[in-house]
Amino acid sequence: MNTRPGPTDLKIGITDSGVGGLSVCAAVEAGLRRKPVQADVEILYLNAALRDDYSYNSMATRQEKLEAFDCFLHNVAANYRPEMLFIACNTLSILFQDPYFDKHRDIPIEGIVDTATASAAAALREHGDSHIIVFATPTTIAEGTYGRRLLEAGIPASRIAQQACPDLPDAISNDFTGVQARSLLKKFIPAALQQFHEMPAHVTALLGCTHYGYQAPLFEKLLRAQVENVSILNPNQAAALTILDQLESPPGNGKVDIRFITPYAIPSKPLRSLSHYLGGPAPATVEAMHQFTCDPDLYQPGGHTPG
Repeated sequence: MNTRPGPTDLKIGITDSGVGGLSVCAAVEAGLRRKPVQADVEILYLNAALRDDYSYNSMATRQEKLEAFDCFLHNVAANYRPEMLFIACNTLSILFQDPYFDKHRDIPIEGIVDTATASAAAALREHGDSHIIVFATPTTIAEGTYGRRLLEAGIPASRIAQQACPDLPDAISNDFTGVQARSLLKKFIPAALQQFHEMPAHVTALLGCTHYGYQAPLFEKLLRAQVENVSILNPNQAAALTILDQLESPPGNGKVDIRFITPYAIPSKPLRSLSHYLGGPAPATVEAMHQFTCDPDLYQPGGHTPG
């Protein structure tokens, strides 16, 4: 689908360190198809991973992560100029809370951690006896943001477990059958449950990485093998609703254009897996993924001007 350039156009950026956030992009597209707005909307999916084999969780220090994301945001602002940006990445959403990024707050920028925390607190209020497991990347767990926020929401520490899941995003991206993810989760789920003093009767699993939502049924199946009552909390859909709520445009017949910008060429395995995961409700997202624009200068100091 192509947009008609004009003064009513809205340009939205969605970023993630990898392709997990495409599920958020797809949900936004599906929402705009169900309820079109008057403005033409351009969605830029901006892959913030430096390379296929080198993302933020591969970096040695927090400072290195801050500096890399700062460079990325400068180049995005200079060369693509989104009017709003949603950080559909738990790791980057948490890092962005650092005052280091205050210079970037001249446009509306929101992160998925705020959405996820609100959803988790609401779910635990509804199920007063539930324990919660935050499954996330090593960086997200190391930052401790989810744990602190859940404590601030009144959830006792004895009912909170935080489980790092190294290598799980790649396993999910590269293998839609779930075989690789299953092998890892058979280690991570028992390790998470062992953090409680006794086996809980009800567990809410917060999927604290956008990739994890692609295999939400597998999380549920493996948890149900050990816990009587299980609730899966996938923040990706709520993130899409947050973006849609920010579109200040009345109903209409506006069109949607989606572009996928990435600093490296996306390998064939994740392209095949993501096509399977995303399915039919978001054809423009799937097409954009396959027709991605490779922009290696996203991480070059000073950026460039796209041709």
